[in-house]
Amino acid sequence: MRTSEEIYHRVRWDARFDPARFVLGVAQRGTVPKRVPLPRFTPGGDIPWHRVLFFEADGEVVWDRSSGVDRIDATDAGRILAPRRLPSPYFISRTPHMFSAPEAAWTPVPEDAPAPAPVAPLTVLTWNTLWDRYDSDRIDTARRRPLLLDALRAADADVIALQEAEPALLAMLLAAPWVREDYTFWADPAGRDVADCGLLLLSRVPVREAGLHVLGPHKAVAAVVVDGPDGPVTVAATHLSSDHSADGAARRDAELTDLATGLAAVEGEVTLLGDFNDGGDTPQDRLGMTDAWSRVHGADDRTPTFDPSVNPLAAVSSLTGRVSRLDRVLVRPERLRTVSAVLLGDVPAADGLYVSDHFGVRVELAAGAADEVRADAAEEAWEDAAEEACAADVVRRVAAALPEGRVHLAGSRRMGCALPGADVDLVAALPGEVNPPAVRERLAAALPDAVDLHEVTGARVPGLRFGLGGLKVDLVTVATGGLAPAGAVAGRAGLGEAAATALSAVSDADAVLAAADPHRDAFAGLAREVKGWARARGLDSAPCGGLPGLAWSVLAARTAHESGDLPPLPLLRHFFATWATWDWDHPVGSATAAGTGGLPLTVLTPTAPVRTCTAQVSPAGRDLLAEELFRAWEVLQSADDAGPVPRALLRTPPPLHTQHTAWALASVRPGPDEGRLRGRLLALAAAFAGAGAPDSRIWPRPLTDDGLVGYAIGLGGTPPDGHRLAEIGTEILRGIPDASLTRVEISGLRSAGDPAFAL
Repeated sequence: MRTSEEIYHRVRWDARFDPARFVLGVAQRGTVPKRVPLPRFTPGGDIPWHRVLFFEADGEVVWDRSSGVDRIDATDAGRILAPRRLPSPYFISRTPHMFSAPEAAWTPVPEDAPAPAPVAPLTVLTWNTLWDRYDSDRIDTARRRPLLLDALRAADADVIALQEAEPALLAMLLAAPWVREDYTFWADPAGRDVADCGLLLLSRVPVREAGLHVLGPHKAVAAVVVDGPDGPVTVAATHLSSDHSADGAARRDAELTDLATGLAAVEGEVTLLGDFNDGGDTPQDRLGMTDAWSRVHGADDRTPTFDPSVNPLAAVSSLTGRVSRLDRVLVRPERLRTVSAVLLGDVPAADGLYVSDHFGVRVELAAGAADEVRADAAEEAWEDAAEEACAADVVRRVAAALPEGRVHLAGSRRMGCALPGADVDLVAALPGEVNPPAVRERLAAALPDAVDLHEVTGARVPGLRFGLGGLKVDLVTVATGGLAPAGAVAGRAGLGEAAATALSAVSDADAVLAAADPHRDAFAGLAREVKGWARARGLDSAPCGGLPGLAWSVLAARTAHESGDLPPLPLLRHFFATWATWDWDHPVGSATAAGTGGLPLTVLTPTAPVRTCTAQVSPAGRDLLAEELFRAWEVLQSADDAGPVPRALLRTPPPLHTQHTAWALASVRPGPDEGRLRGRLLALAAAFAGAGAPDSRIWPRPLTDDGLVGYAIGLGGTPPDGHRLAEIGTEILRGIPDASLTRVEISGLRSAGDPAFAL
């Protein structure tokens, strides 16, 4: 017979059980056992395990201490028999209640209740109602509550989500005739959910499921699954910690991480409403969702929902007087589109009293996101075409400036799989010897609109970098001696290893395209999706221990060659399934290269000189890659094959602040030394591994703060101490003026503005 503790944790964390359907019997001195709902029991709290006498599920005893009964695995009691959209154990289920006129009471919604036809569009409303726990003598709660009920009724919303709700407000709503006639309450009105977390959900469309997840003290996310215009929609409501709380920013950050994890497991359409206490773009970036207001009014529209300059109630509660858009409706639409988004309560009553210190937000969602996706795809295709035309013009102009040579386009733009804003990689084969300063002068004269034209220092082959036509250009120059430039790519083996490697960027791109045959178009689309995912997850930078673009292209070409007749989303799913289960002891590539044995991961270049392009990947980096590939595969498992790629979920930035307890920042003054710092990042990672931190991770996006540019480095589970860190910095960064390696707090990194670190 298992212990009561084992039974509790089995029910709480096994997704096959619904904890809300279990009750514990707790011994009380001199009286009958107290019955405690399992979700309200606190392990390790005031009640020791030996006082737990029995467990019931759906009224059936499934474990009993005195009789030795342990049949939790022998019964269907408490089990989730139908798949849930609000997955357990993240969400603890709640029982929706509706008003029964014959019984004159709010009663549980019958499981077999007939479902009326869903309405279209679906309207959702969020409003922070301003409870009177603070400054009650200054906010006129008694006068405001009737105004709120009138405003809610007039809003005519299908789902109402309120924050800072209190039992008194709940009682007023449940007594209102229009609520009783049309709306379902998401939980048991007699429970403590509203009192504990201040969240309240009402729905006048059929509620399939309801649930609650606690984020922390007095903070939670409440959710219902309702019938929307085109199938089920999960509508969730939350209220994140404010700066009134001690360490509010850190608490918000932890709450967002928690939400991102939980909502990622929810299938289909998700709408998250509430007061996020963040006036920036961090919530939608961290959650991989879209702001409905921005969808309607544009990304530059910052209309506030909290405005102390006009609303006296906001002035009472504001710490800074800052005008902010704190209240949002965030959407993860696959089949829905945002029709409208408007404010509520932004005009006071005749006597000047506002309903709340926040304005409400009402959003309409309608079927037809496919049209929106097609429009976005058409705009994206137009932008891609314009960018490719600009890249072609760059090639033409550089070739005209160096008429004696042969200028080749290389890299992702040659393969047709470049992401927006990708560099234009060029290889110029020039006769005789190369004089980099002379080449620079000629380009400066021929390209007067070139920006920041400079030589690349420390490269094995001379090169220049500059901006032209809004694109960054990376030009490598190869001296061909007596060999005609037109034959340099084919005859590269005779020009030395460095020159041959530079010229193979051209032949490698052509070989990748050939390897994708007969599905080159499928390859291009697949490679773009994969590279966009890798960029968002921080897996795409060779100088930081990730895979370069060529490696991702090689993997995508192989997948397309084998399965390119699949539609885009199944093809992408097949890509992640293939490489998530790949045995990395086996190199990827048809050729062989010396010195690749024993590497954690090997992807070979397709043409001579054949070499691995993944030698920089550490064992920890390989494990991270496998984990990320599995995650992406799981995200796509539930996606509709006929629908668009769920990029918002796929490209959610990783929760870096939870993966490393200690961080370092390698930084330098902006300027030419940035490249030298970047070139030593792998040496830093190797030094950390030697110091007992093999699982360190370099985030590949540079962070700029306090006049410095740098790279954040997570120091893994066993970070070196401050003294050893200083030694490593002194040793590895020697010779780079003003370069430093310092231990930093994660909050300092997040302030630098990168989505992976943003609050």
